[in-house]
Amino acid sequence: MKNHRLTLLVFLCSFFIGLRTYYYVNQEQSPQKEFTNQMIEIQPDSIKVDGDFLKFTGKMKKKKYLLYYVLKTPAEKALWTKRNVPDTAVISGETASFEGPRNLNGFDERKQYKSLGFNQKIQVESMKPYRQNKVSLSLLRQQLIWKVDQRYSKRLRSYVKALVLGYKDEQFTEYTAAYKTTGLLHLFTLSGLHIQFYLGGIHLLLKRLGLIRGTRLCVLTLVGLLLVFLTGGSYSTIRAVISFLLAFGCLTFERSLSKLDQWSLMLYILVFCFPLVFWSVGTQLSIYFALMLLFLNDLSLKNWQQMFMFSALALPLLIYSFSEWTVVGGLLTLLLFPLFEWLILPGSVVLFFGCFIPVLSLPAPLFDGLFSLLEKGLALVAFPNIVIGHPSFLTLLCLILCVLLLIDRLAYQQPIYWIVCVSLFLLATTAFSANGLVAFVDVGQGDSIFIKLPFKQETFLIDTGGRLHFKRKKWQTRQLKNPSDYNLVPFLKSVGCRSIDHVVITHNDADHMGELGHLLNEITVKNLYLAKGSQMELKKILQPINDTAIHLIKRGDTVGDHLKLQILSPETSQGKNDDSVVVYFVVNKQRFLLTGDLETTGEEKMGAYYPKLTTDFLKIGHHGSNTSTGEALLKQLQPKYGIISVGRRNRYGHPTVETLDKLKKYQIMTYRTDHQGMVYYQWSALSKKGKIKVLIDFPE
Repeated sequence: MKNHRLTLLVFLCSFFIGLRTYYYVNQEQSPQKEFTNQMIEIQPDSIKVDGDFLKFTGKMKKKKYLLYYVLKTPAEKALWTKRNVPDTAVISGETASFEGPRNLNGFDERKQYKSLGFNQKIQVESMKPYRQNKVSLSLLRQQLIWKVDQRYSKRLRSYVKALVLGYKDEQFTEYTAAYKTTGLLHLFTLSGLHIQFYLGGIHLLLKRLGLIRGTRLCVLTLVGLLLVFLTGGSYSTIRAVISFLLAFGCLTFERSLSKLDQWSLMLYILVFCFPLVFWSVGTQLSIYFALMLLFLNDLSLKNWQQMFMFSALALPLLIYSFSEWTVVGGLLTLLLFPLFEWLILPGSVVLFFGCFIPVLSLPAPLFDGLFSLLEKGLALVAFPNIVIGHPSFLTLLCLILCVLLLIDRLAYQQPIYWIVCVSLFLLATTAFSANGLVAFVDVGQGDSIFIKLPFKQETFLIDTGGRLHFKRKKWQTRQLKNPSDYNLVPFLKSVGCRSIDHVVITHNDADHMGELGHLLNEITVKNLYLAKGSQMELKKILQPINDTAIHLIKRGDTVGDHLKLQILSPETSQGKNDDSVVVYFVVNKQRFLLTGDLETTGEEKMGAYYPKLTTDFLKIGHHGSNTSTGEALLKQLQPKYGIISVGRRNRYGHPTVETLDKLKKYQIMTYRTDHQGMVYYQWSALSKKGKIKVLIDFPE
């Protein structure tokens, strides 16, 4: 009878939470609108200044917004970097909804920020900030962050803020690159490990003071809530605090509740309080890892076996989130965990209090050297991650099922060979998909076209995209970020590409080859093709290249083995628009023509040289500029589809009305990356059926 009641209670709770989550998921988006002179409350601890770029969180009419603003003067910048920053502002600007992924398997801005409670983002045009001296936990956290910044070096303050306050500044990514590569970044992100240390230490102190369990639970609850607010309120921290308090509550009230039941109850509480919590990738990983550790603790394994198993069991969600698996993460965690537990974390706490008690900051040079040494050491032992690709949701569920079956078989010491074989098969179907792909990657105002044959027989990349850099004053200079880290590279990894067989650069403009240098560092490129004559301007990029074969191509050449890319232009090149490499190929009986930034004069020459040339897919030249895509070319080629690779709200006015009118005149179905995100043609090697797809359904 008791079990029936419990089952009914679980069902009713699940049903209620499910309905509540469904309501939040299907809430209508607020419309985009302009407004003037609206007052907004600023969260001081959210303020981040990067050159002349300001970002912060604010509340207006009880709704939470993410705000962006371009600072106008050095004096205005100084206002946002001093100790007493503004906490209120009168702003004018335009709201915009968060977007879904713009590239296949890309970052979902809408889910991430909606899960954090944001309503919309605001591009601020003008702002009058001031300070009302409101007292809040956000202000307290900002003051603590400022104190750490004033006391220590850039490296040391990045670590102390991340480990103690859960705040990651602009330099944190730079310093922790080696930890990310080796799978150790989780040690430096506030999680269950840190909360166990903080609350566990406070509990030990309260116990030594002779407080009874009930009193200790009350104090720990208050401290836990304070920790959540002072560390930024991340879901990982909230999960860890709830888990700790549940475990201690069961001990206090002498309730027998298994670890799995405690984990389930924590999950109910978390989803009830934050219905969209599973839209946060960090939370998915935190909850999943907690479950895996729970199961591993019940297995009779040695420490090194547990770490190896943890790496293996973490694989499904890691590749679903990041498309790659860190091989040495478990081993390095085993080796460095004692150092972290007994030196780094306690040392960071001591240094934090050193901001108020100067004598405690004396070990700062030693810790600065330790962190520097760790970064260099990890860079030396870093092993390339295994890029597998982004599995489908169904494949993810099957892999998680295999993980649970594996744990069950290990618990009863039964053979696991068939589970391993099934898992490897599922991973192979992800890494070597039967689908072929021609993708016009959304890289903003630039070009990048990726071609993958079925079963990854051969891969091609035509151009890398890039960003035009304009001269700025020193105070305006922002931290250097590679655009391809946010569009091209994640996409390539998501389709299982750790290396590319052939990269073709059409010409030397930054929006076509600006990311080549970074791409060569991130992805193995076997062959690089440049137009004959254009290589002279690229000496700086080409000199460090060792493992990539460089080929100079001209009209009449072919690139590739299984798939032949025909080079239709130029004969020689100086790297200019009208010298662009023109590529023609056929996949699945569909013809593609990629013209780079070829102008009308170059189009006419190519048309005269290939008078019978026709195509199904035409990459519209020069992002839809009126200097390209002449009527003579369209009349000859008779394309069915035209793809314009162009940036949103670009300063050049691309694509021009003139070009769009010509495409409409010749009844060419037009796709634009600024409106629809990535545009791609996908076909199956098994069924031979193909279809053109887009990421965003843009209303005409």
